[in-house]
Amino acid sequence: MDNETEVARVDPRQLPKDSFTDSDVARIELVSAAASNARSAEHYAQMVGEDEAQAGDYVRLAKVHDANNSVLKEAVVAERVRGTSWEILAEVLGVTAEEAEKEWGGAEARWRRATPVTSVYRKNPGYYAAAADKYITTGNPGRIGPAGGRPLSASLDAAAHLTGRNVAAADQAFAGAPVCAHCSR
Repeated sequence: MDNETEVARVDPRQLPKDSFTDSDVARIELVSAAASNARSAEHYAQMVGEDEAQAGDYVRLAKVHDANNSVLKEAVVAERVRGTSWEILAEVLGVTAEEAEKEWGGAEARWRRATPVTSVYRKNPGYYAAAADKYITTGNPGRIGPAGGRPLSASLDAAAHLTGRNVAAADQAFAGAPVCAHCSR
């Protein structure tokens, strides 16, 4: 094997949408839910901190915030897509496997039926992967811009696919580091 190398830089927004696996999309959705939850918590904290609330708003908005928290649902779906059994999830959640499946099985089924027409994440996974990277590296869930790295994107199956399913090579590609020319074909 020779030492021929080339520099590759992969932008998740440029990857074909069909290169993202179900596991990739589920992980992207989970990070997006966490970012959305963080934004909501930030607005709540600001409202409380600035005392702009009317009587009952602290509890009313906390209740809405808690009810809208999709992180747990997205986490369960992502685990199921990765192959985690209901038994393991039940143990973590402190319920029976039947209760876990009854509670979140519908969310998993809806997720699996999603298409690029019904899901923005399936329509444009690269965009949301880049947004997730920005949130992870900067803590800013706002507009897409330069991120300090690609912690989620670099570990996606889509990246590994571009480098012959070699996750180490994918990590290097996302970092802009030299990649073996033979592995990246």
